[in-house]
Amino acid sequence: MSHIEVELKLAAQTVAIDAVRQNLSALSYQHVEPKQLTNIYFDTKERLLRQWDMGLRIRGCDGHYEMTIKTAGQVLGGLHQRPEYNIDIDSPELDLAKFPPEIWPEGTDIQQLQSNLDILFSTNFMREKWLIRFEDSEIEVVFDQGVISAGSQELPIQEFELELKQGFVADVLNLAKKLADIDGLNLSSLSKAARGYSLIQPVKEQIVIPETVFDYEQQPIEKVLVQIQKLCQQHEIYWQAGESGAREGFDTFLRFVQAFLVHYRNSSPQFILDIPLEQLRSNIMDETITAETFCYSSAWLKCKLAFTQWLIALNYADVH
Repeated sequence: MSHIEVELKLAAQTVAIDAVRQNLSALSYQHVEPKQLTNIYFDTKERLLRQWDMGLRIRGCDGHYEMTIKTAGQVLGGLHQRPEYNIDIDSPELDLAKFPPEIWPEGTDIQQLQSNLDILFSTNFMREKWLIRFEDSEIEVVFDQGVISAGSQELPIQEFELELKQGFVADVLNLAKKLADIDGLNLSSLSKAARGYSLIQPVKEQIVIPETVFDYEQQPIEKVLVQIQKLCQQHEIYWQAGESGAREGFDTFLRFVQAFLVHYRNSSPQFILDIPLEQLRSNIMDETITAETFCYSSAWLKCKLAFTQWLIALNYADVH
């Protein structure tokens, strides 16, 4: 079975978890009690699947197993969209021949590929689930809490995922905006698989100084919005890494974003004009506010979601 997965991820601090649960409980929903999930991820030594922008895993839950492959997709401002193929299997053993042959690059020897696959890392977490009727859509919200493991190395998992089951992309964004009144959430662009690969990479990516200014007058608005989203992420990483001048650079970037919004004030959607940029600039220059506190603040999440909504609105007719 295949479908296009459309989901939005919110990394969560512990302080936000109960508040999100309370917000979800006020909606029309069906609740599924937490279950233990184990996922094993595979690739070749040359990371061939990674090069093809594919992710392959076997998931186990309550004695049932599912083989899943996600193929090349895109992330627009934190909204993940990827074709996904799921196959029920009797035991936790790979059988790539069960996937549709057209998903593989031309000339792929499936048997040879399978023989070259190794276990890279695993994820083990408890998953709690809500199936929510929100506005005109059915949205599955899950809360995952556990670890990503690769040998002796581990990374924590603590995140909410909002996945569109039926309806409109706009409603996923609107539900996320409803949760954005809560401090302790951060819009995440990294999947569990991407974080797992980061554990086994022999060389950490060098942290670079992000740009604080950008050319917005001569470029299509979609391209500028993608660049803003990228720079938001880079400034977060740079500041949280404790790099010199990161706070000031972030403030300069936000000031430039303000100039960009003034330039487009006659064509910007109302939700863009409501972004609390003055509050964000005040917060960022408050020496008592840390990088983590700022990046997990309600005001910053609202800012990122607004730019995501604008970007998605230019790609989907149902977003408004």
